[in-house]
Amino acid sequence: MSLRWRRRLSIAALALLGIVLGAASGFWLGRITLLRSANTGLSSYATDLIHHAEEYSRELGDIRKAFNPSPYPYCSPQEIAAMQSMTFRSLQIKEIGRVRDGKFDCSAFLGRLDPALPMPPVTMTLSSGVHVYNNAVLAFAGSARGIILESGGVDVVMSPNAFDHWSRPHLHFMVVLVNRTTQQMVQIAGDSLDVDLPWIVAQKEKRTGGVLYRARCSTSTAVCIVTAEAAQDILAGNHTLLAEYAGMGGVAGFGLGLAIGLFYLRSIGLTQQLRRAVRKDALQLVYQPILQLPAGNCAGAEALARWTDEDGRPVSPDVFIRIAEERGFVGEITSFVVRRAIHDVGNILRHYPELTLSINIAASDLEGDRLFDLLDKHVRRTGINPRQIALELTERSTANLTVLREAVLRLHHEGYQVHIDDFGTGFSSLAYLHELAVDAIKIDRAFTRTIGTDAVTASILPQILSLAESMQVEVIVEGVETEEQAEYLISTGKVMQAQGWYFGQPVMATELPKYREQMRTVSQATDHA
Repeated sequence: MSLRWRRRLSIAALALLGIVLGAASGFWLGRITLLRSANTGLSSYATDLIHHAEEYSRELGDIRKAFNPSPYPYCSPQEIAAMQSMTFRSLQIKEIGRVRDGKFDCSAFLGRLDPALPMPPVTMTLSSGVHVYNNAVLAFAGSARGIILESGGVDVVMSPNAFDHWSRPHLHFMVVLVNRTTQQMVQIAGDSLDVDLPWIVAQKEKRTGGVLYRARCSTSTAVCIVTAEAAQDILAGNHTLLAEYAGMGGVAGFGLGLAIGLFYLRSIGLTQQLRRAVRKDALQLVYQPILQLPAGNCAGAEALARWTDEDGRPVSPDVFIRIAEERGFVGEITSFVVRRAIHDVGNILRHYPELTLSINIAASDLEGDRLFDLLDKHVRRTGINPRQIALELTERSTANLTVLREAVLRLHHEGYQVHIDDFGTGFSSLAYLHELAVDAIKIDRAFTRTIGTDAVTASILPQILSLAESMQVEVIVEGVETEEQAEYLISTGKVMQAQGWYFGQPVMATELPKYREQMRTVSQATDHA
């Protein structure tokens, strides 16, 4: 072989080696960038959970203040009634009771106990003086166990579902109460993660056994959060991105890959992605059919927002709506939903005047004139009967009832319906029903799931139905997914509306007329039979 060919082969070999090394560098750079980005996401996730836990802590503090000192005689019927009212309104707690000299004397569910029951051994005492009872047998729930917090003679039972809305695919979290002085901690929610107390209170991050961990602690409460995600889950959904990094590394080298990696890391935050999606109208809408029971005909649909992040992963509405509420731009999402929904189904509403379109709004949307101007522009001026629009009020935090009352009255005056969404789970649901002239309540799917089960909350659904009937408000039951649930609702003999996968999954707007005709045919056939 001539020297010329050997040089050519050497150059080709060096070029090939450069491509291989560059591709390998790009691949590893992409991998490191993804893991760092995941760390940032874990930190943001932990911060959001801390905010939720602090809201939880403030509610528990308000309960203790309400009964310590109590305006009523100890364990009197008046005090028990006050505890019952607070328990019913709360999403975060399941029971409120009174304790004296180590004895459990009365509670919202059990009333006055005679004889009083001894309290279990204290698991841990927080620096604030709050006693924590972990895995305690709950007298009001049979053999069920839970977490009890007691201070100043007032004890509360924490809800085991208080953090359920924060679950996300492939992400894990653990919520603990800590006493830094005694070096003790008690887990109150989430998964049991393999971390120790000194590491948690140091608020560090680490990678062990192929899992990334991040710890954050509240500055105002005894709550700490640990979030975790497996590296294989992070990488499994990003094969295409890793291939792109390898390609860019082979062509442009390590420097270009590093620049792109750093840019990607800076822009990956979920909140920033959501803001960009809202600005670009990149959310999607689907429509969940609502049926009239027992007839079975279509009564309308609920507009549901859907969002897929920039990695192609769907994000739960519970997560991104809460982010928008906490960051102060949920009104922009409401504006998008109103505009897009009326555009999608306006002609359907005009053609079928018996149908109703339900749109979710937040309490903050009712402040000022923005929502009213939006409705006037897209509903009244387009020839749609305002009565065909039902605004579902979601309430995730305490709100000014005076402001809400005035806004609801104004909506009614202009012809719109107002519904309470997720009834029975919000902080103020009962107060809304008493104080606001609402047209309907929507029973949360958590109660629908208890139909036919032995769950502690199974008895709440018929109570809500009876309460609604006595107050002459309509009922919408969401989350109907099984034949057993549907048959139970029909068997009550009450006229109501229902929605859920059993009756029909969310569809595009163009499918609603077909669905209406299909259900109309089924309803007529049933009546004829």
